[in-house]
Amino acid sequence: MRLEGHGISKSFGSSRVLDGLAISLDGGQMVCLLGRNGAGKTTLLRVLSGLLRPSAGEMRLDGEILDFADDHNRQAVGLVMHQPYLYEHLTGMENLRFYSRLYQTGLEEKELVSHLSRVGLGKSGQKPVRGYSRGMKQRLTLARALLHDPKILLLDEPYTGLDLAGSQLLNKLLLEEQEQGRLILATMHELTYAHQIAKRFDLLSRGKIAESVTNKNLSLQELEAWAASFLDAQPNKKAVPA
Repeated sequence: MRLEGHGISKSFGSSRVLDGLAISLDGGQMVCLLGRNGAGKTTLLRVLSGLLRPSAGEMRLDGEILDFADDHNRQAVGLVMHQPYLYEHLTGMENLRFYSRLYQTGLEEKELVSHLSRVGLGKSGQKPVRGYSRGMKQRLTLARALLHDPKILLLDEPYTGLDLAGSQLLNKLLLEEQEQGRLILATMHELTYAHQIAKRFDLLSRGKIAESVTNKNLSLQELEAWAASFLDAQPNKKAVPA
């Protein structure tokens, strides 16, 4: 499986956030997207997920144009954003049940329980989400994103709110998803956990993927130094919507 973006541009008024961007992502690998605040990382995820229409360019999945007007193509994407989009008055299980019906997954109750257990919420599924911590909501959001078995998983700062145990659990889950052939693109600032599992790191600057490095025999210190030196040398243009 391969996702490709060609000439992707996105403007908000007179501000161009993405500028003829090219990117390629393969199934079975996690790519980490780095960049300054306002570089356009979240905008790129929204474009790749179909939430935003690009001003120019096209995306292809296995060579075929990815048209998000097609229900099948929308179902190919699982998305975790800053906003969890959970129903606070419903329990964790009720949220999954609702989204399972919305996605028309046909999952049985025991399968929904399994999804909750997989993200460490097996004992909290009957509690209202309004009582969840930020980290618990992040876990539930991830479970929801995987309900419909998407080919592509897009994550915006997935470690936000997670403690050590939650971050380790997320790494375990993302490794399993890579082994199953899932294509994963994640934005983040803190590299400690991503360094353990990401296959590649891409730097977004001035609306383009400016540089990439594969995570092969690369120490965390080397990765941090590479990212810092590049970003320090590439000042962003005036901040625009992320």
